[in-house]
Amino acid sequence: MNALNHWRIKPFVNQLTSIVLAQLVEKKEEKDRWKKAINQWGSSMVFVVIATFVYLYFFKLPHASSFENPLTLIFGDEMVWICTVFIIFSSFHMIWMKKKYKKADDDFEAIRSDFINRNEEWWSDEEQWNQRHIVFEFMKKEYNINIFHK
Repeated sequence: MNALNHWRIKPFVNQLTSIVLAQLVEKKEEKDRWKKAINQWGSSMVFVVIATFVYLYFFKLPHASSFENPLTLIFGDEMVWICTVFIIFSSFHMIWMKKKYKKADDDFEAIRSDFINRNEEWWSDEEQWNQRHIVFEFMKKEYNINIFHK
């Protein structure tokens, strides 16, 4: 319930609506956390791939003799193995995080869709029903959650 600024929309919602909106905000924040983590791991993986190629091109290949097998040169270096293990680990970790993101996104969309479908139930009296657009605009502006329509 701490995820929602109650004082801004309190006159326009009842307690049940407030609870559902708070759940919606929490699910949105969870979804955003997973998305941010995926982006950070992806960026670090790209950085390691680029750094590995730079290392090979500027530091290993100029010192190699023409008689040496390039694959032996590349895979004989422990730094390349460390980077390869990191890239493989990052790939599997990103796959796991994408599953978590997908689950968080599905949960968020289910609550959002349910809220939109049951719109008439959330506003207890006529005045709240007429002022619900203030809550919709607040949710869009503060949390980037669109509850106007699906």
